[in-house]
This record gives sequence, structure tokens and C-alpha cells, in this order.
Amino acid sequence: MPSTSRVLNTEVVFNIALDAAKSIDAPPRKGGERAALVSVVFAAVSVEAFFNELVESAQDLSVYENVPPAVGSFARLMSDLTKFRGPIAHKFQMAHWMLTGGPYDDDSEPFKELKLLFQVRNDLVHFKSDPLMEDGEPKPPHTTLEKLRSKNILNDSPAEDSSRSWIQSLGTRAVAEWACNASSLVTADLVSKLPEGIWRDGVEQVTRIIRTLHFPRSPGGATT
Repeated sequence: MPSTSRVLNTEVVFNIALDAAKSIDAPPRKGGERAALVSVVFAAVSVEAFFNELVESAQDLSVYENVPPAVGSFARLMSDLTKFRGPIAHKFQMAHWMLTGGPYDDDSEPFKELKLLFQVRNDLVHFKSDPLMEDGEPKPPHTTLEKLRSKNILNDSPAEDSSRSWIQSLGTRAVAEWACNASSLVTADLVSKLPEGIWRDGVEQVTRIIRTLHFPRSPGGATT
């Protein structure tokens, strides 16, 4: 994102998520690892930072005559969009539409991972306590956890207290690694849709770390 007047923070923020995930010295699905929660939140924040800085880089370049008109159009439309506090998935959808002429396929992996990452992040940031259930009554399923369960990344400990809180289930190294990979996937996908030229070259240069998958992925979706 070429600019001589901006401090770019996308990869600074992503490195917080990455360092938190790498700091967890525990089996992949051992619950209660607080660093995993840090990783999830900052992985999501890094995606927001990427989007905002992508728009700002387009604004910076749009004043030059040799830049394709699409860059200026993207800058104008997306800068208006960033003023509204709507879901980040909607902003990515609009950006994808403008860059490619169509929306994301709802079943595409980057878009599904983007929406799930922010669902998890929102559950953490806008925290609601677990309902207190009387003995013998089942606890209602946590919607976000149900979506994560198929990825085989939640706490698999048989310990009795592992079912007391969804935070316990979420706090695993596997979840932290998934969150980092989700950020990488969605960032790399949108960068790949940018038109070739100085804008894309600059963005690729300063997003190398976040666009890289830092953790292996198993066929079932879990990190290994």
C-alpha cells in the first residue's frame, strides 16, 4: 500500500495474533488457553485494518494520472462505505463486487471463513454469560461453537469443567491457528482480485506476512 504519509498497521496487528498463537505450548485441542482468545480478536482486527488501509492506499494513488480509473472508483465508493458501521463481510462483498463484477460465492472458503471469524470475534467482544442451568437440564447449544465443531478445533478434554463455559471450549491452540489462517485466506483472496499495476504491487509488498498461511491445515479443517 504505497504511501509516504501513513503508518501501516495491518501486519503489526496480525503479528499480535500470530505471536499469541505461536506462544501456546499445549496440545492443539486443550481448552482454556487464554492466548487463543487474544489471537482470535487480533486476527479479526487485522482483517479490518487491511480493508481500511487498502481503501486508503487507493485514495492515495487515485490522484496520479497513470493509475487505472478503477483505482479511483474503488477509493470513492469504498471510502463512503467505511463511514458506515456495517458488518465487515458486507464491505468485503462490495469490494469483491467492484473488483470482479460479482459478489462472493456464499460457499467460497474465504468468505465463509471471514463471516465465521467475525462471528467468533463479536461473541467475544460483545460477551454474554452462559445461562445457568439446573442439574439435569441440557445447556442450549452455542451457535458459534456449533459452526466451529466440524473443524475439529474445539476443546476435546473429557474434564468435567470443560463444558461449563464456551470460552473454555474456544480457547485452544487449534482455534488460534485457525483464526490466523482465516485472516490470511481472506486477505490473500482479495489481494488476488486487485488489478495488476502499482496498486496491487504495493499492496502485495506490505501484506506478505498476513497473506501467508503460517499453520498447516488438515483435510477436515483443523490445524495440525
